Amino acid sequence: MNLYRSLGTVLHDDSFLKILELLAEEGYLQNIRQFQCYLTSAITLNFSRSSRFVELICSMTNLQSLDIVGRELTPDVVARVFQSCSKLTNLHIWIHNCKTLEMDEHLKNQLRSGFQRLRRLYLECPIDNGTWPAIQEMLT
Repeated sequence: MNLYRSLGTVLHDDSFLKILELLAEEGYLQNIRQFQCYLTSAITLNFSRSSRFVELICSMTNLQSLDIVGRELTPDVVARVFQSCSKLTNLHIWIHNCKTLEMDEHLKNQLRSGFQRLRRLYLECPIDNGTWPAIQEMLT
C-alpha cells in the first residue's frame, strides 16, 4: 500500500543533504509526494548551483507539491524539476535570472509546459522590464 508521504526540513548545514542522499540510495525519496525545505541564512549551500540537492529533488518522481524557501532557483533548475517530477501540481519557489533574452526557446517551452500543469503556484521573483516578458511567456 502506498501512503501519502510528506517530508519537511529546515536546512542549517550540509549534514541533512547527506541524510537525503542515504534516503535516495535506499529508494525512499521516490514515494515522497510533498517536500518542504526551508534553508536558513546560516547555510552556505548555494542552492541554485548545488547539483547534489537538485538531483535529490529530481529523484522524487512522485512529487506533487514542492515548497522551497530561503534560496533562489534559476530557470534551468526549475525546468529540470518539471522534467523529472511530472506529477508536480503545487509549487512555491523563489526564482531569479529570469530574462527572456537569456533563455533559449527549448528552456522557455519546458518552463511553459511545467507551469501550465500546476494547480497552485506561489512564485517570488524580482520583476522589472527585463523579467516581466519572460514571466508572462512562461505562465501563458
